[in-house]
Amino acid sequence: MIFDGFVGQTYSLDAKTFDCQRSINLYPILSEVETSKSVSALVSIPGYTQFATAGSGYIRGSLTAASSGRAFVVAATGLYEVNADGTTTSRGTLLTSITRVGMAENGTQLMIVDGTYGYILNMDTNTFTQITDPDFPVCSTVTFQDGYFIVPRTNTPNFYISSLYDGFTWAALDYTGANANPDNLVTVFSNNGLLWALGDISTEVFQNTGAQAFPFERIAGASKQTGCAAPFTVNALDNSLIWLGIDALGRGVVWRTNGLQIGRVSNQAIESKIATATTLDGSYAYVYHERGHAFYCLNVKGLDTTFVLDVSTNMWHERQYWDTSTNQATQHRGSCHFFFNQMNMIGDNVTNQIYRQSQDIYSYNGEAIHRTRITPHVSREKHNIPISVLELDVETGVGLQSGQGSSPQIVMQYSDDGGRTYSNEKWTTIGAVGKYRNRVRWKRCGSARDRVFKITYSEPTQFQINQAYINNG
Repeated sequence: MIFDGFVGQTYSLDAKTFDCQRSINLYPILSEVETSKSVSALVSIPGYTQFATAGSGYIRGSLTAASSGRAFVVAATGLYEVNADGTTTSRGTLLTSITRVGMAENGTQLMIVDGTYGYILNMDTNTFTQITDPDFPVCSTVTFQDGYFIVPRTNTPNFYISSLYDGFTWAALDYTGANANPDNLVTVFSNNGLLWALGDISTEVFQNTGAQAFPFERIAGASKQTGCAAPFTVNALDNSLIWLGIDALGRGVVWRTNGLQIGRVSNQAIESKIATATTLDGSYAYVYHERGHAFYCLNVKGLDTTFVLDVSTNMWHERQYWDTSTNQATQHRGSCHFFFNQMNMIGDNVTNQIYRQSQDIYSYNGEAIHRTRITPHVSREKHNIPISVLELDVETGVGLQSGQGSSPQIVMQYSDDGGRTYSNEKWTTIGAVGKYRNRVRWKRCGSARDRVFKITYSEPTQFQINQAYINNG
């Protein structure tokens, strides 16, 4: 019989006896036609390979200039341009080296803010200069709209605008406040011609009315009683904004806009894991598109996993990197994303490396991707269920010609105590290259009143599970 629920998202709760399923480095896709073998499948997340290195230290931020297609990253104290041949060119030196940076551009000027200072790269002359205007406010993020660089002043409810197309020039009175609620601004973000001002516990929306005193005015009735927990979790995705939220009643909900409305897109399982974080400060996220899917990748500070929402299906999965030096799972190594030269690029959150990321890459720069599916419970009103065979319908015959992956192995374990402990590993192969009729199954699986299966695959090949079957005979 078909194993209902085998293909699914991460939804693991504190009470494992209720639900403990996880999809780690795997995500569900849905068929868009009615004639596919199954309505859904689990596919491997993309791998990555080194494309370039930039200075020293982790990648603090990145931006591809829409006006020219040029790509820039900040690593440690350096601003670097990423070139199409995989080299990088130094374009300037910052006065800080640790915190994440905000970046925005106006066609000629690339502006960078690091929480203490601001800088401008003139992209026509490649001249890098610190902003020295005494009226330039201390800020951690920057956005651009309608000719203005816009920044929130740290520890105030106010945001400031630059002179038109001039990030060097700021006026002391060129600001307004998001004052509908008594909180400070966390960030401002331009999206679809509207300016979103996200505070500690509330959000307001502004538009450019062209008013002489100050061009941006609050939209009446657009104030929301939810704020932003960390400024670098805010991203634009598919004509909406998405971020990790906080409000007067609590924290740790992921919100997404729909027009001027805001809706919750996280679920109880994701929120329960976020709640275990000691602090949300320092959390960040990035977004990207690949093969018809749009992903929001959220790293919550202090956790050992990265939560990813596939906006195309509204389902969550997890991404992890296996640190061989500590023999432990950690968050995915992506610190930021930029699309450059028709490629998805990510910066490393530990080192100075820049990677090309793709579904056609089956390792983490040569290191194994540990793909794991922990299933929902198999139970039937506490009756004993015989399980003579577990069989997977997987993409077979994809082994490599030689070396690791030439006889790709897949591992099954099971738990009869609600996913707390697991059996010994049971190995089988998905088939060497060309062995398309290979059957992936485990016999003599015993019986149980309540069983959870764990499937693990770490070979450097394509991997997809279309369906699973349990034979009780």
